Amino acid sequence: MAAREAGSVLPPLPLKAGDPYYFCLTDASAKALATARISLDAVKPNTVVTYKAHTCMRGTLTKGQINTDLTGLTGEGTGGFAFQRDGRRAEFTVPRVALRPDMTGSWTAEHKGRRIEMFISTKVGAKLSLTKVSAERLPMALTKQGADALAGTFGTSPVPSGTPFFEGNASFDVLNTLTSPLTTKP
Repeated sequence: MAAREAGSVLPPLPLKAGDPYYFCLTDASAKALATARISLDAVKPNTVVTYKAHTCMRGTLTKGQINTDLTGLTGEGTGGFAFQRDGRRAEFTVPRVALRPDMTGSWTAEHKGRRIEMFISTKVGAKLSLTKVSAERLPMALTKQGADALAGTFGTSPVPSGTPFFEGNASFDVLNTLTSPLTTKP
């Protein structure tokens, strides 16, 4: 939701592009993927890394903004993530997030030419201010659309919808573009 839609009189503030974010497999989803012989991969320029002892997809924020009244946030990242097994590959590109006024999140990505909601999140682990936006171990639960996309490639989803799949980790600076009004001395 844009700041003006939320009733704020000030325009949204941009987030600093170029900062990294991490989608880290939960222990349960890593085990479920291993059991199904499915591996996590990244869509360039993103990479698969180990972060805080978890296998993660590392991406970079390309653009984002936060409402000045802290009622919402949007962001978009580079590349994407993928899952593969035996020559089959499910790719999810141009990841986006939208946090609503209640701080629940919707995480979408392009899959087979259409944008789908892959994950949802609660406000647990998210922190917003007018100077920094961060998330630490933010639980991202797989949606029905996400589970269906995985099932469409692999026959079944290794993790049922509603189950925490990734934990989000990020820290983005907010760029203060607000200027104070000019004052004149009488």
